[in-house]
Order: sequence, then structure tokens, then C-alpha cells
Amino acid sequence: MSSNPPLQPGRPFKINVPEEKVAALKEKLSYIRDSEELADVGREYGISRADIQRLLARWRDGYDWRKYERELNEELPQYKKDIYVDSFGTLGIHYVEKKSEVKGAIPLLFVHGWPGSFIEVRKILPLLTQKSTEYPSFHVVALSLPGYGFSSAPRKKFSITQYAETGHKLMLSLGYEEYVTQGGDVGFFITRRMTKTYGGQRTKAHSTLLEISPPHLSGSPWLYFVNTLTRYAATKTDHLDSPTAQNADDLRERSTLSQTDGHGIATSPLQLLAWIYEKLLKWSDSYPWDDDEVLTWVSIYWFSAAGPAASLAVYYEMIRAGDRAPAKTTVPLGRPYFPREVLNIPRLSAKTPNLVSVEEASIGGHFAAYEKPQELVIDLRHRPFEIEVTDEQLDLLKKKLALTTFPDELEDAGRDYGAPLADLKRLVARWQDGYDWRKHEKELNDELPQFKKEIHIGGFGDLDIHFVHKTSEVEGAIPLLFVHGWPGSFIEARKILPLLTQASPDHPSFHVVAFSLPGYGFSTAPKKKGFDIAQYAEVGNKLMLSLGYEEYVTQGGDWGAHVSFTPWVYLSSFFKKYTPAEVAGLKRTEWFQKEGRGYNLEQSTQPQTLGYSLADSPSGLLAWIYEKLVNWTDGYPWEDDESEFNSSSSITEQAINSCILL
Repeated sequence: MSSNPPLQPGRPFKINVPEEKVAALKEKLSYIRDSEELADVGREYGISRADIQRLLARWRDGYDWRKYERELNEELPQYKKDIYVDSFGTLGIHYVEKKSEVKGAIPLLFVHGWPGSFIEVRKILPLLTQKSTEYPSFHVVALSLPGYGFSSAPRKKFSITQYAETGHKLMLSLGYEEYVTQGGDVGFFITRRMTKTYGGQRTKAHSTLLEISPPHLSGSPWLYFVNTLTRYAATKTDHLDSPTAQNADDLRERSTLSQTDGHGIATSPLQLLAWIYEKLLKWSDSYPWDDDEVLTWVSIYWFSAAGPAASLAVYYEMIRAGDRAPAKTTVPLGRPYFPREVLNIPRLSAKTPNLVSVEEASIGGHFAAYEKPQELVIDLRHRPFEIEVTDEQLDLLKKKLALTTFPDELEDAGRDYGAPLADLKRLVARWQDGYDWRKHEKELNDELPQFKKEIHIGGFGDLDIHFVHKTSEVEGAIPLLFVHGWPGSFIEARKILPLLTQASPDHPSFHVVAFSLPGYGFSTAPKKKGFDIAQYAEVGNKLMLSLGYEEYVTQGGDWGAHVSFTPWVYLSSFFKKYTPAEVAGLKRTEWFQKEGRGYNLEQSTQPQTLGYSLADSPSGLLAWIYEKLVNWTDGYPWEDDESEFNSSSSITEQAINSCILL
């Protein structure tokens, strides 16, 4: 490999198609003859005659290329740069680069496919670069692949490896030593090659197309049998009756007869229009294509620097070089599930060891960035979430509280026997008649930037993980993963969130992620037994990787501390002189071991038996948790129903747990 390209700004570029090319296109369009069509075929045989006649008439007589050329120039900051590719010389690469004003924004390389172009990034560009304290922002680079758009064409045998080298060297030349990628269609193969060749220290992958065949008996026997026996919902198999099967021949043709096809589309605007429009129509998910939108897509191909035929070469070279098989890599990979993508399989089959995120959209197809920009951007970031407990859940809680019966209490029992009856009666009465869950629900939603993201755990499938994510505006802030314990939840991070993220000259600032452990808060629970510390740790690590945090620090309490426990700490205690505070701590530990550990023994041996009673009895859950809140804190003045913003309360804590159990 050659040395890294020197850092230098790109040359500002404006699309300016010569007038003679525009006139020549108009002339060719005027010579097109009408053709006959079989009766009642509709779109079954391809694009209908009526569609083609309408589009041709518009392209010839009404479509204003200069208008859309001007819009693209005003909207997209474009540049050109010379990139040297080993053994192939220097190529003039056209690209869009839009920087975010946010310090610490993540560099993102957007790689289009066929029949797309740099125009695919148009709708998501402002969404990715905008400033927000709730999610990361991006510096976006979208290149025109060699042979596409306004980039120059490569020579023979320029395959996936060389396209990957081009994209990587472009990012390095712009000063982006580390970056993430987003690729669809052939862009998937290119970005995967980049992660394989240049490693996880530089690139992370995200793709809208994941070409993985259903598992085979020889390679993945377990997945093969599970996939064979699984009954998928209609939304998971609908694609099998449409683009995937019907358009396989299209790829075969482009990958075997690219030059033959190239002659036709290079000289016939009708053939180019018909070929691309069919794909736009069939490969999208009922997207309402406007005629001028279609003609702008097609015109970019017609007016491209290398001509429309050059775009076909990548498929021929990819097949000949054996580059179609996705490069195996350990770099974190995210993939949204758009049901009308042309190469799609149910998510069960789409598993790789490095797949950290599989987000499912209800609609969307091959051109996700253009069809569903909001959905794709959400997956590149994460799904915003707000707590919204249903009225039915709240009504059921009130009814159960009204049916509460209290046992008699021994005289002078105090707190020696657990939660005092007087406390429990007071709290239940408040919970039933005075406590306003909606008020606290709103405060939590207003105060905490919450999200959900699907995380895949080997052997346990996909879990929908709820988390709080607050980024600091301080450059170089440290990513921090906050891990709660029992009987806590994500609410524990509430008070420290503004303290950790604020700017200060005296201490570091943090980007804080506080997730609800699987089975807690608003994260889904594992459905199979055996989900242990290792799996909880995997969830936290994959969540941080999916958010772009390759390195981070952690803060954990309660049983999460067992992960870092070492016996040497215990042995060294015999040789130390304790401070008064440490003596008090040892006495506290002695009390806990003697009088306060029964809950742990029961929860760790009979969790399901205990779970039945807690799930059905809100007063039982209240007593169970309230006792721990009082006994495990150091004189903290728990209020029955705190109304102050930015505080946690006992009943709110119970309500969160109770509403989830209900």
C-alpha cells in the first residue's frame, strides 16, 4: 500500500453540464419512436408504456435540468479531489462534505450503490449534521464512486478492494483518521471491505443491505434447523415474493454483460430511463416518486463525467475478482431491517459475531436514505423514546391498591421485622389517591434524553434496550457507561447527569449512557434462562460500540460490582489499620450479612416464585423495595411523593417497577 495521502482541502465544485450536452439529450429524446405493448400486462413485464410515454414527454418538453442543477449546487457543498489508487493511478473524485458545528462530531462516509448516486445523501444530510444534546452529530462525506456521477472512471479490474481504498484514502486526506461508514447496495461490499482492510481502529460499519444467505446445514447447523422450523410473520417473508427473487437476473446481466448493456444505455436515454425507473419503482416501498425526481436521478447518470455505461463495471469486476462474498471482520456492524430491501432475509439468519444492532422498520426499501431518511438516521443514531404507561395499566394498579389487605403487626416491632405497617399504609394510601404518575412521567421524559436500541446477544437473540444518553458539549469528553443495580433503575443517574456533562476547568466532563438492564425499566427481558453477568456485560459493551464509543469508562453499583471483585483486596485487608469510617463500614457489612441478606438468598434461588407475588401485589412490591431504600441509604430523607424536579422518589421508583410488572 502507498503512504497516506497528504492533508489538503478539496477543490470546490459546482455541477455545470455544458449546454451542448443538454441540447444533445433533447435532440435524442425527440427521435424516440413509440412502441407497442401487450394488452393488460401492466407492470408485470416491466415498466408500463404509459409511464414511459409520460416521463419521456416530461423529460423532452417540460423538465428543467438547470433548475435542479442549481438546487443541487445550492444545497450540497461539493468538491473534487485527486486520489491515487495503487496500480491504477490518480482518479478525480467528486464528493459532498458537510461538517457539523458540534465539537466531537463523528466522521461518516456515505457510500451509494446502483442505481443511486451522491444524491441519495441529500435528505439525510441536514438530519445527520444538526446539533442536539440528545444524540451524536456527524461530519458527512458522500463520494461519487469512480465511474459514477462526476468522478472519473477507473480502468479494467478496478474492483471492491480499489473502491474501498478510494473511500479510505479520501477520508484520510480530509483529516478523518477514524470514521464510521454507511453503505447500501454495492456500498455494502465496499464498506465491509474497508473495515476488513483498515481495521476497527479506523472504521465502523453500518449497512442498509446485508447479503447473508439463509444458514446452511454444513456451516451453521443450529441456525439452519432454527431457521427451517421458525414460522415468520408475513412482514418477514413478503420480500421473498418480490424484488429478491424477481430481479436476480438483473444482477447477473450487469455482472456478465456490462459492456453490452453499457452500449445501450450510453446511446439511448430511453433505455437508461426504463432501466433505472423500473428499479426505483420496484425496489422502493411504495415511495411516491415524483416525475422530476426520477428524471433528476436519471439525468445525473446521463450527464456523468464518465458516461452512464461506466457505472456497470463494478459488478462485472466484483464477480470476476470474487469480491461479492462479504469480508469477514470483527468490526462492529449495525444493520436496519427495511422489509422491501431487495436482498433480505428474516433477522434470525442475519447474524454475525460482530452484529451489534439490528433495527426493524415497518416500511422502506432499497433506497432507504431517500425513501425513509428519518428512519435511517434514527438507526445510525438510536430511536428516541418516551415513557408512556397506558391508562389501562394505571387503572389496574389503582384497582389492585384498593383491594390491599394488611396483616397485623407485632407490638413495638419497629423496623426490626422489616417495613413498618404504618409506613406501608401511608404509602399505599398516597399511591392510590394522591400520587400523580403522569406528572412524574412527564418530568422524567422532559429531563432525561431516552432512547431504545436493539442489541443482539449470542444465543439469546435481540433485546430492545432502553437507555439514557446525554452528551457533553466539551471537546474530548469521556464516554461513561452507568450501570444500575437492584432495586434501582436508570432513574439513579438522574441527579448526577447534569453534574457529569457540564463544562468545568477543574474536572473532566463525560458523555453519559445509563441503560436499563435487560428485565429492568423499559428494556425487554431475556426469554431464555442462563442470561448471566457475561451477557449483561455484552449488552453494555455492544450498546457503547453501537453508539460509537470504542473506549469508555464504567460506573457500577450493587451486584454489578462483582464483575471487578478480586480476592487480593480481601486478603490485603488483614494487614491494614482501619480508619473510623472503614470500621463503621465493616460493622455495616456485618449487619448486612447477618440481618439484611435474606432477600439475596431468596432472589438468587427462587426468583420465579418470588416474581409471581411481586408481579401481582403492588403493596408487596412497595414493601419489598421501600425497605431497601430506607435501610440501604445513609439517612436520606425519602419523601413519599417528591414534587421537586430533578429528584427521585420512593413512590416514583415503585411506580416504574410496578407499571413494568403489570
